[in-house]
Amino acid sequence: MDKMLQIENVTKSFGGLSALADVSFTVTQGQIKSLIGPNGAGKTTLYNIVTGVEPLTEGTISFLGQRIDGYKPHIITQRGIARTFQNVELFENMSVIENVMLGRHARTKTGVFANALRLPAARGEEHEIVNQSLELLEFVGLDQRAHEDSSGLPFGLQRYLEIARALATEPKLLLLDEPASGLDTAEAQSLCELILKIRDTGVTILLVEHNMEVAMELSDEIVVLNYGMKIAEGTPREVQDDPEVVSAYLGDEAYA
Repeated sequence: MDKMLQIENVTKSFGGLSALADVSFTVTQGQIKSLIGPNGAGKTTLYNIVTGVEPLTEGTISFLGQRIDGYKPHIITQRGIARTFQNVELFENMSVIENVMLGRHARTKTGVFANALRLPAARGEEHEIVNQSLELLEFVGLDQRAHEDSSGLPFGLQRYLEIARALATEPKLLLLDEPASGLDTAEAQSLCELILKIRDTGVTILLVEHNMEVAMELSDEIVVLNYGMKIAEGTPREVQDDPEVVSAYLGDEAYA
């Protein structure tokens, strides 16, 4: 399988503290790979580095064979990487469809001048953006709520809306940051079905998740971080049976 994302010897230091230390792993095209670990393990920091929000201290990050470390976030989005956030981040003063349209504007071709003057090309592209946004809302099951205020959606549906907005940028790689957080069992199961459906469209997924049932059900492979270091990598079964992983989650008393 083709290598999509390569994390090589990535280190991130904040002052004298190391949030990530010499972390390396690869995400291959078409897989769902999970990144797990206790709180403070460095998972979100790694997401921030991959998406250009924070610079790395050492190491390299490559996407589809080209280095992207040091690129601005909007350039990385245009290259084909999108993300959601641990705490849902929506434009609450906008409707459901307007939130998705904002994501879709990352792929617009007409410039500011054409849009300001409402030239035919800009109007045609805007119509296309509306239709594509409606299709994405239908994909995640929100098409009947397209014109509602996004702030009025139940929390679980806000998660779906954030995913639809990320998909609007046409990602090749989707980074999901704890999408099952705050969901009940039934909602988490529906989310798993949606993530698998996204993967089946050809989008590769890197998943940060604290819900171990979700991570184990979805993942082809799992990387485990602890105190900023990679302590394990393998299939869900291999990781589940790794003594160092069990110790990281349960403490040394697990072997007492």
